[in-house]
Amino acid sequence: MASSWTRLHQELGIPLGPLTYAHIEQGANEIVGERDDLDWKRDLPKKADPGEWNEFSKDVAAMANARGGLLIYGVRNDRKITGVDPSAVHTEHLFKWLRANTQPFVAGIDAYTLTSEDGSMSVLVVDVPASAMAPHFILGSTPREKELRAFAVPFRYSDHTGWLAEHEIDRAYRDRFARQGAADQVLERHLDRVREVVLTDEFPPMAWLIAVSRPSRPLPPLVPPTSREQARYVLQETLATAADFQGEFSGTQLMRNVLTGTPQVGLRCWIEANFLHPFRGGNPRGRLMLVELHHDGTVVYAVDVSRYARQKDAIPTEPPQGAYTPVETRVVQVGASEVVALSHEFRRMRRIDSGTDLAAALVSVEKSPAPGLPFPGYAPVIENHSFLDVPSTARCPKKILPVGSELPPAADRTALRECAQSLASGLLNQFGLESIFP
Repeated sequence: MASSWTRLHQELGIPLGPLTYAHIEQGANEIVGERDDLDWKRDLPKKADPGEWNEFSKDVAAMANARGGLLIYGVRNDRKITGVDPSAVHTEHLFKWLRANTQPFVAGIDAYTLTSEDGSMSVLVVDVPASAMAPHFILGSTPREKELRAFAVPFRYSDHTGWLAEHEIDRAYRDRFARQGAADQVLERHLDRVREVVLTDEFPPMAWLIAVSRPSRPLPPLVPPTSREQARYVLQETLATAADFQGEFSGTQLMRNVLTGTPQVGLRCWIEANFLHPFRGGNPRGRLMLVELHHDGTVVYAVDVSRYARQKDAIPTEPPQGAYTPVETRVVQVGASEVVALSHEFRRMRRIDSGTDLAAALVSVEKSPAPGLPFPGYAPVIENHSFLDVPSTARCPKKILPVGSELPPAADRTALRECAQSLASGLLNQFGLESIFP
């Protein structure tokens, strides 16, 4: 999947979307020189002689170690388009060279040819994303010392490629670990923020499933925001995608029963929720739910998983009788499926070409549990909420930990199902309950 936002998009004012040959032609005519994320190449990549650096691997690794960019073959340094022979483009060779010469492997590369409308000229575009796994080393040797093979780290500076010194490699590793730590902190901040929104004493005691997803390479601020129509489209497509891999759970769709498909504007996001407060004249139908689609690709999903919310058309104005409100494992599994499908469809619509990190938690208003359980001796409890139909081996953990998962860049039906299964299992296994997607 090609990047949705590149140097050409930025400098030429191209709308969000795939590049065309006309865009390449316009860029060659209007953009003076090269950039750290734009490199014109006259000739197609070639296989390196034994022992020498693979030039293609070096160029890709250099951009991946910086902020990503485009390698465009078939354009001279003076930006005159000379073209390439499409029949001579073998993308499988390009990826083979990358696997053999880079460590770690540079993932997410897209290589494709673009041809003019009259078919007379073609160019090869290699789209290199900024890598969360940088620094990437390449293996090779110098022309003078072909017998001495070593790893080195190329890096794109301005309009040329250089090599990182030892202290710069050390800093690159520190940056990698810091990026992952920062990404984890962003997910945690979203989870904490949503906890504050849904966990309030003004609501009756409820158990909530909260989930957040965020691309490992979020869209930059310059990318145009999502429109309301695009947000509505994502919500509609999510239902079909979730039903496709849910199996027998496809008959239960929480979003279809609650959301209206009319997202409202929020802070750099679109929000769909039925949060008219029942104590202030509102009468929300069924479960309480919150969905946020952030312009940087972040998705927030929260749903009331309490049993009584499914049994009534409106949230009761007073807490239900008894110390505990039952929770269904089936609803937790369906919610995990919907947030994975939502993340996938939003990423596709925004043409985000990276993997996605997900975090989920089961939470409820923290109150001291009253003595006695509806299923004495073995019912697992989320604060004031117990699960239905639990086995005798179930347990009551004192603390419920958030769980995480990862959705690969090009996720098929199997990958979506496995990601949803990972989230649901991580939550339910803490209570000794199994989550099995048929």
